Amino acid sequence: MNTQQEETIVDETPNVQQPGTLLKQKREALGLSQKQVADRLRLRVAIIRNIEDNQFDSDLVATFTRGYLRSYAKAVGLSAAEVVEAYELHYVIEPQEQKMQSFSKKTKRDQHDSRIMLITWVIVLVIIGMSSLWWWQNNQHNNLTSSSERSSLITEQTNPQSSSADPILDQLPTVSDLTVGNEVSAVEQAEEEEAAVNDSRVEPILEAEPSITPAITENTLVNADESNLLSMTFSADCWIQVKDATGKTLSTGVKKAGQSINVRGETPISVILGAPEGVSVTFASEPVDLSGYTSGRVARFTLP
Repeated sequence: MNTQQEETIVDETPNVQQPGTLLKQKREALGLSQKQVADRLRLRVAIIRNIEDNQFDSDLVATFTRGYLRSYAKAVGLSAAEVVEAYELHYVIEPQEQKMQSFSKKTKRDQHDSRIMLITWVIVLVIIGMSSLWWWQNNQHNNLTSSSERSSLITEQTNPQSSSADPILDQLPTVSDLTVGNEVSAVEQAEEEEAAVNDSRVEPILEAEPSITPAITENTLVNADESNLLSMTFSADCWIQVKDATGKTLSTGVKKAGQSINVRGETPISVILGAPEGVSVTFASEPVDLSGYTSGRVARFTLP
């Protein structure tokens, strides 16, 4: 059964030319030389030759190869998607388990959907129960409020004389209220006079005090800013990837010749350079030595 499935997969694979062959045919049709294409892309002729011979470096990250193929395709007017698709068809190995286990994945997906439906029903039932409880409590509260209002109305009707006399008594000031009012006015006046005297004494003292501002030296700020500063200057096109200690991507993609970038992040910072010979790197204002990396090879290192 497995042999038959493998034969079917092989038979269904379309007859697509390799990416290097497609690019070479298009270049020759345009009458361009390998050196002209290399100069246009700012790459070495050896890289163009290896691409056309379909000799892709196994140590080179697949992302780098796709980037070179896209740039070459755009330079000669080919569809970048078509060239990358041809590369993936011939050189990118897809896991066979994903094709052989479709039924198992469907079963797991159905089980997952069933669990989601069960959780949904439980949530709906909880909402209905809480709504019913809220309605019952609200109804009980309304009944208690109505009973209290009826009791208050009966009490007011049985004591009409007492309720009518209360407003008149409330309006009459007592002797103690008048005495307290006079005392409060006298105290407030004395406090205002004392506050005025204190303000006149304190203001000259406050004006005479010099303002004290904490001084922060310029060197401290510069050192804090440059302690994790990574700078790159590119003399040739190069694909890069820079991540900090938290796994955050600070910069990635193909950088053009003449371009410069400055990034900061949590140390240590991991760096990948597709063409280290075309990059100058400084970290914390100190140059990073890249002479130990072979030309045409990927450079991987960590700073500091």
